[in-house]
Amino acid sequence: MIHFQAQRRFTVLVLTAIALIALTVTGCQPEKLAGPPEKVTIAYSTASNAILMYIAFAKNYFGEEGLEATPQPHAFGKPALQAVIEGQADIATVGDTPIVFAVMDGKKITTLAMIQTANKNEAIVARRDHGITKPSDLKGKKIGLTLGTTGDFFADSFLLAHGIDRKHIKIIDLKPDEMAAALAAEKVDAVSTWNPTLIQLKKKLGSKGIIFFGESFYTEIFCVVSGQEYVKKNPTAIKKVLRALLKAEIFVQQYPEESRRLVAEFIKTDKVILDETWDIFTFRVTLDQALLVDFEDQSRWAIKHRLASRRDMPNYLDFIYVDGLQAVKPAAVRIVR
Repeated sequence: MIHFQAQRRFTVLVLTAIALIALTVTGCQPEKLAGPPEKVTIAYSTASNAILMYIAFAKNYFGEEGLEATPQPHAFGKPALQAVIEGQADIATVGDTPIVFAVMDGKKITTLAMIQTANKNEAIVARRDHGITKPSDLKGKKIGLTLGTTGDFFADSFLLAHGIDRKHIKIIDLKPDEMAAALAAEKVDAVSTWNPTLIQLKKKLGSKGIIFFGESFYTEIFCVVSGQEYVKKNPTAIKKVLRALLKAEIFVQQYPEESRRLVAEFIKTDKVILDETWDIFTFRVTLDQALLVDFEDQSRWAIKHRLASRRDMPNYLDFIYVDGLQAVKPAAVRIVR
């Protein structure tokens, strides 16, 4: 009888433990809500700088999170952000510089997360046959760049580091897809841009070209942003988007070769270029103190050159949405508030 009671108590303990484990596992799973999936339109750059977003679409991670995500491709990040500002998209992927200009111009946007960084994705490509063999030779030259983008900030930072003021060059505003023709027609002496345009121009110029990087003074930060009003009304959708991107982060880390194949198919680009540039990027969903430092540095630059309407430093904590990432991965948030 005593043996039977002991056995029964043991059985109850085992069943209780199993129940507790089941509850714990269930609690870690994405929240499953009844009804149709939430709809979200995501504008993204196809310039190989939103890898985690491409993977999230290609692997249907948004669908797994209960989202009906509509992809909206753009040639680069600035027009993707503009789609959010104009209400044509809910979320966008964009580099740090357009975010700063939007905030400085009074746009009600907010950054949800950093998803990709690189300190060798920006460079100046110049024509050797125009007498450019070292950075100082850029003084007095015509430089093509896309105003209000990372290529704009990089060029200014690079030139300043080599003793050349912005007023000592002639800036030609060009879209990335206009740069090859402008260089070929010798309408510009150099261009400041990013990949894949960067590597394409380098190959096209061959021995006639020279490339200048600036790894030590600029790290490009690519982010996910949204409108403040959308975030306020749709906090659940934001968490689902971030969870999908975190899944993509794990997949990219575990399967880099398969990731490059999926990305090449999704944005219809040459996988060879992805293979060449892949290792310059860090793919991680995070909110880091470095983002605040970067935003403030670029704001000082914009104020100094009177490139934006605002003349004082914004409080960028008002333009970063911490709660979303804090809810789905607290360890990824390293911003001091």
